[in-house]
Amino acid sequence: MNKTQDILNYLKENPMGITSMEAIQMFGATRLADIIFRLRKKHIIQENSELVKTRYKKKNGENRVVNVSRYTYKHER
Repeated sequence: MNKTQDILNYLKENPMGITSMEAIQMFGATRLADIIFRLRKKHIIQENSELVKTRYKKKNGENRVVNVSRYTYKHER
């Protein structure tokens, strides 16, 4: 199987979806956005943004946060 098919199967089996970091860790897929772009030709895949704390701190001591995209599978076209 290729990475695109692996990620499609994962999305179908996991309603929580996948982020870029999870795709790297589980499948070694460093270009998740490209894989999602190709999958969207035949499937409806939703993108949601989440705020995630980083390991870096602001000057006031609070954690910095970044937006991360989480992709979830909806259905075939």
